[in-house]
Amino acid sequence: MPQSRAIAIFTDLDGTLLDHDTYSWSDARPALDRLKQLSIPLIAVSSKTLAELEHIHKTSCLFDGLIGENGGVIALNGNVEQYGPATETVDHTREAIRTAVTVPLDSFRTVSPEIIATETGLPLEDAIRAGQRHCSDPLIWQPAAKDIALAREIAEKADLRLVKGGRFHTLCGPSSKGQAMRRMVERLTVTWLEDASRQRFTTIALGDSPNDIPMLAEADYAVQIPSKHGKHTLPLLEHPNLRIAPQPGPAGWNEAVNEILDQITDTNTNKNSEVLHG
Repeated sequence: MPQSRAIAIFTDLDGTLLDHDTYSWSDARPALDRLKQLSIPLIAVSSKTLAELEHIHKTSCLFDGLIGENGGVIALNGNVEQYGPATETVDHTREAIRTAVTVPLDSFRTVSPEIIATETGLPLEDAIRAGQRHCSDPLIWQPAAKDIALAREIAEKADLRLVKGGRFHTLCGPSSKGQAMRRMVERLTVTWLEDASRQRFTTIALGDSPNDIPMLAEADYAVQIPSKHGKHTLPLLEHPNLRIAPQPGPAGWNEAVNEILDQITDTNTNKNSEVLHG
């Protein structure tokens, strides 16, 4: 049942659509089913690798497009484009940071899959996919504030960024989740809309971390998912249509998406409860 109003949803994964501890998305199933029913494209936007995102999609069939490595790579309809920096640039910059900071530093590109599994709680096969990085590198360290500031300075000199996600600081290129979201909307407009010259997408974005801010800022409707283990949730940004979900993780994701869809479509969760939950 396609909608007359074109809507696209962009979502972070860990701590947002996926539970921070279990990586389950089951609490979001009602809203996810509703998106399928309404033919609304769902785009994964993550610091994860394309290998990780493709595996999640293969086992869940959740997504219509993928944005990986904090905006460094985009995949839609089998076509992949990389916007991130060369691997050599990332490696050289990481080593410069390692030499400069006062704490031990490793990264996903320098340790074994077993260590990645220990650091993330992922099964070993998933940890192997997490290490298959081309244009970014999550750092494994316990930095003081001065180490973070110094690392950011070194990264910027190499035209890279150090961004804070839900679990790690990630060394990546200048392309952000927001820029990648804009590129994906351009692609979706061509491939998804019947009359691209007269229609535009209304966009909804959901995230929980500072590295999601560019994506949330780009969206028409922004949803901040509260931390599962935090006491207080302060807004990540100023946005005219920002809402903070009532619960962490996929349960909060489910409620927020359904509330927005109730607001901007001619359907609602009560009228569609039999379809969604039956």
